Amino acid sequence: MRALRHPMLGLAVIAALAAWLTDGSPLWAVVGLVAGALVGLLSLQVGMLAGALAFGVRVHQVVVGVGRRLTEWTTPHRTVVLRAVPLLLSVAIGPGKAPARRRMWLAALCSAGLGVLVVGGSVALLVVEWGVGFWLGWTVGAVYAVAVGLVPRRTAVATSTGWYVWRLPGLTGPKAEQLDAAPVVGEVVRAAQAGDLGVAAELAEGLARDHPGLRTALAARILVLEARGRYAEALTLALPMAGDDTQTPAEAAVSFAALAGLACATVEAGVLPAEVGLGTAVGAMENAETLGYPTYKLTGVRALHALLTGETATAVTLARTAVGSGDDPLGRADDLATLASAHMAAGDNATARTVLAEAEALVPWWPRVAAVRDRLSIT
Repeated sequence: MRALRHPMLGLAVIAALAAWLTDGSPLWAVVGLVAGALVGLLSLQVGMLAGALAFGVRVHQVVVGVGRRLTEWTTPHRTVVLRAVPLLLSVAIGPGKAPARRRMWLAALCSAGLGVLVVGGSVALLVVEWGVGFWLGWTVGAVYAVAVGLVPRRTAVATSTGWYVWRLPGLTGPKAEQLDAAPVVGEVVRAAQAGDLGVAAELAEGLARDHPGLRTALAARILVLEARGRYAEALTLALPMAGDDTQTPAEAAVSFAALAGLACATVEAGVLPAEVGLGTAVGAMENAETLGYPTYKLTGVRALHALLTGETATAVTLARTAVGSGDDPLGRADDLATLASAHMAAGDNATARTVLAEAEALVPWWPRVAAVRDRLSIT
């Protein structure tokens, strides 16, 4: 939806003008434009979800709506989130069964196919209802939303249907190897989320043997080390990963964002001097944003940085925002640990215990959650 925001303003003017010229209602044309764009976006996501389920692609996150989180259903395999305003659907997929690339391409074809069907139906309605401003706007919005979705685009946080359809089949080299190894990487993540750290470590070691130097294999090892609270070791792997000049800007943005979080956690654990670790974190966050990483996704890291620099009130505000916007169970548990720690620093242990209970309901064994529990048990 972010990719549509600014061009939609221009399209609203065009749709309103076109409706006026064809004796339709300009206001209803704008309403139809928004409705058509939402349905166009929805068709791509529903098609991707259906294709993923049909062809054995892993669906690791489904978010229904926008705004405040109402409820969620979390398992080691999948997170489903229901938010307050059910206007949008967001589906995050990843490689599942082998052959991963072919299955993901087929799922993307389902997404594109449903989007094209919606566009075709919208055009047919416009022909039948010519002169009705709403259907004029609807068609313009649906065509535009689906067209944007079919443009090959990959950023630090999202991949378009078009990228899967047009770019994925021709992928070669390390990028193709990453996708081929991704089913095992997914098993590492699921094992870590379930607290099966022995299994996760064994799988990560196997990845390192079978795919030495592969970026995703290294990321899996970093996750296992972080899950075991071995932040210094994780940081020594994350530093060269962030500095790898062979990665794409989107990959580098993710690497720097991860490095920022690890640097702060290492300082918090007392393993790294604050003047070194916090400076590294600030530089990494700046690099991540410069390379296109969304600012709002760094809110949790900024909250922990504020906590470590004594800005308690800021830490509470930022951590609360991060908890409200995050959907990944490990990430939310980490942000809840920051929020609980910030309340403790402010002298409000009662609220800290309430927040900790929420974190423990997600991932009770996560090292930062366990550390907060230990500190609260002493006080």
